[in-house]
Amino acid sequence: MDHQSHTAAIILAAGTSSRMGEAGNKLLLPLHNRPVLAHVIEAVLGSRARPLLLVLGHQAAEVKARIQADLRENALEVVENADYAQGQSTSMKAGLRALLASHATQHLTSVIFLLGDQPMITSAMIDQLIALREQTNRPIVLPLYGGRRGNPVIFSLDLVPELLQVSGDEGGRKIIQRHSQEVATLEMGEEAANFDVDTWEAYMQVQAAWQQKMLE
Repeated sequence: MDHQSHTAAIILAAGTSSRMGEAGNKLLLPLHNRPVLAHVIEAVLGSRARPLLLVLGHQAAEVKARIQADLRENALEVVENADYAQGQSTSMKAGLRALLASHATQHLTSVIFLLGDQPMITSAMIDQLIALREQTNRPIVLPLYGGRRGNPVIFSLDLVPELLQVSGDEGGRKIIQRHSQEVATLEMGEEAANFDVDTWEAYMQVQAAWQQKMLE
């Protein structure tokens, strides 16, 4: 049986946290005594996805310093996106270009994009999506939370040319729409896993969900 991973992972963590206001960088807000981003990194490191890339931009040096203990030796490549202010698409493309430039991709067939502010995602969820990609060979695999599409999303490397054409502050939404008949979905059944930390109210929601998780 081939245990080699066919799916790489790119964590998008370059945004300006503009909607967080005075609270500062959302990725560094504490959650269970660790930065929000550290939980995402832990989930990815514990998954089958390899290789792993982390795209930083806003306050890159500070973010890297705060999560240094979570990076582990050579386990995760850090990519800095100088164009992060131009939107999420620039981070997606920076991660893809770094992946294609520095890794032997002959065994890779797909890449999973994760958001750095989605700390309730688990390694098991990532692996379930990867397994569905392998079972169906669909070019796009994404999770459903209570029937609603969410993140993270897997794209076939065959879609890289289209992904590299995306612009502005969006990810692969238009590509998902363009290939809507070729999407495989998986109901996760845990809507809290799709929570992000875009605003202070959302952060409070994630804090409450985490506390509930600890009680279960």
